[in-house]
Amino acid sequence: MAYTTQQAIETLNGYLNISDDQKSVIADTKNRGYIVDLNSGEQVVIFIYPLVHKQDNTKNYFDTRDSGAYERGVAWRYAIENGLKYFCFGVNDQVDKYNEYIFSLECNETIIEKISGTKNGARNGPGNQIIIPNDYIPSKEYERIKNRLGIYISVIRKTCLYEYLEMYDNRPYLPEDYVEDTVSDELENQESEEAYMPLVFNTELETKYERNRIVFGAPGTGKSFTINRERKELLGDDNETDYERVTFHPDYSYSQFVGTYKPVMGTDEKIRYDFVPGPFMRVYVEALKSGRTENPQPHLLLIEEINRAKVAAVFGDVFQLLDRDDDGVSEYEIQASEDIRKYLAKQLGGTPDNYQKIRIPNNMFIWATMNSADQGVFPMDTAFKRRWNFEYLGINENEEKISGIGKIELAGSDEPVEWNILRRAINAKMSSEQFKINEDKLMGPFFLSKKIIASDENGMIIDTDKFVAAFKSKVIMYLYEDAVKQGKHRFFDGCDNSKYSSVCDAFDELGMGIFGPNFKENFYDKQRDEA
Repeated sequence: MAYTTQQAIETLNGYLNISDDQKSVIADTKNRGYIVDLNSGEQVVIFIYPLVHKQDNTKNYFDTRDSGAYERGVAWRYAIENGLKYFCFGVNDQVDKYNEYIFSLECNETIIEKISGTKNGARNGPGNQIIIPNDYIPSKEYERIKNRLGIYISVIRKTCLYEYLEMYDNRPYLPEDYVEDTVSDELENQESEEAYMPLVFNTELETKYERNRIVFGAPGTGKSFTINRERKELLGDDNETDYERVTFHPDYSYSQFVGTYKPVMGTDEKIRYDFVPGPFMRVYVEALKSGRTENPQPHLLLIEEINRAKVAAVFGDVFQLLDRDDDGVSEYEIQASEDIRKYLAKQLGGTPDNYQKIRIPNNMFIWATMNSADQGVFPMDTAFKRRWNFEYLGINENEEKISGIGKIELAGSDEPVEWNILRRAINAKMSSEQFKINEDKLMGPFFLSKKIIASDENGMIIDTDKFVAAFKSKVIMYLYEDAVKQGKHRFFDGCDNSKYSSVCDAFDELGMGIFGPNFKENFYDKQRDEA
């Protein structure tokens, strides 16, 4: 198991001989930045890192690229604004050769941002970790070393820690531009094995939600509403940006979904070709970054109207990754293309050779919606379907959310007509023996949005003109051109149905009478009484 931030905090507390209630935690630092009182009465700011130790006993480093970048900046600014000394410490008491020592970065936040490729707490480039030389073993009470990036790191025996805090301050220790040239050279030669951290595919993230799921049902059953509500539950209040949404269409392609090389304008205003990631690759990279942290978070890709594209072509070889094991990790890996390997190395560190084969981690979720009425657009083959968990929303799912609202005065009716009851009545006529329309062609409660049926305290629609216009352009159009296209002359048997425009004009005069003289008695009244 990785050495955690909490373990590092407890270790440093022991070295300082203080408890959590004896220090003041700085807000928005997730307990990593705090103020300590020295024996002299002076206060200092400390930011703590759990020193990363590779399992092969070859590398130890400050994880400045991903872990605590934002929180570190908060602590740094607090020290500056309040005129306090600042120290960035790394500890790991589980590494034998370092368990008696504290490591202190003797440089300011600006320099750390340059080296780690961060800006305002977020990854802004590939960057490097701040690595302790592989062959280094402390031998003195206090000494300084210099790593390959030109960064000075103080190594302090824990028994000398208070002496160090009294004597030194790493905030102004080096001028801001001290390592400018060194950093530039390092970033130009980014294919460095020392910058690579192993990928974590099984993050041990537990959830009640399926990783691959397709929510389907008739139009207006609330598929997007449902998946958006559950998105918030999955990601939590603090991680609402950890997802991307994409809508498939007939011309959508693999290069758009995963990524491809495209011409881009450089800062020198010259055209060059760079790999431009698609939504799948962007979410994939963010999930992998999060998987390396101490608190992996779920990352979600939302696909609307998944069956409106040729999914086999859009997913390409990614299709193989959708097979998940019991832990939610891709059961099978795929060979990554050269373009993808280079892109992953740029984003995640290391060399392209580190990314020969890839899998989907279990903190990456792929959710999709599909109108069952559109199944014939681009049929999904059985092999693709079996990799998803299909969840069906019934035709009246969640109708209680709009029950009693959406009432409107329509011509030909002696009482207000309620949208949901009218919808159910239209569905009942479509399902009758006369028409036998399948359920996937019926209309769900949210076929007309809540904005259209927005109502006052009495349940009456506020904007009647908006409702009438939407009923004509959405409901009548859908019925006339799609759902009952073959039997439209019989379905709209209460008016001149020779043209769509004629039915719309008749709606202004007849209201639901356009569906026939007996529609109210045989369908609407019956649905109202059953409601």
